Amino acid sequence: MDEFSSIRKFISQVVQFTEEEWQAQQAVSIRRWLKKGEYLLRAGQVCNHVSFINKGVFRVFNIVNDNEYTAYFAFENDYVTDYKSFLTRKPSFDNIVALEDAELIQLDYDSMQRLYETFPVWQKYGRLISEYVFIETAERTQSLLLKSPEERYLQMLKEHPQIPERIPLKYIASYIGVTPEALSRIRKRITIKPN
Repeated sequence: MDEFSSIRKFISQVVQFTEEEWQAQQAVSIRRWLKKGEYLLRAGQVCNHVSFINKGVFRVFNIVNDNEYTAYFAFENDYVTDYKSFLTRKPSFDNIVALEDAELIQLDYDSMQRLYETFPVWQKYGRLISEYVFIETAERTQSLLLKSPEERYLQMLKEHPQIPERIPLKYIASYIGVTPEALSRIRKRITIKPN
């Protein structure tokens, strides 16, 4: 398998494209590697790329009054970006850091706009991905408002069972909106619950 096989498979599950359309997209995409702890984006920078994750895991977080708040985690076969900054061309509030060594396939803003102008299929793909991002954001907001931390933790495990093995507990606690100590109590309650 070549380095573009995962993203090609992902895209083909969303839209159908011709070989010419695929070659045009692949020609403007670049591979990038990051080491564990390296930043893909820092708050204050304009996000210039959408990045498909071939390998690795990323944490997206904000800093408010010297406290870090995890917005989400991104894993293989998904995108990681600050889409608002990418679209508006304004500085990001997000920090995006690799939690493992990572390999990305990136598409920059100008190349994406040229693809949109030339190939309607890429406009359709961009719209569908934007709708997906909107739905994910709305569901995250609802979860924070309506679910308990334990319910958020269980939902996270259901959606991403690999999280406890790949992400430090302090970041998981931040994601579900509790202290690490509270997360330990939640985990203990879950493991002793009768099935």
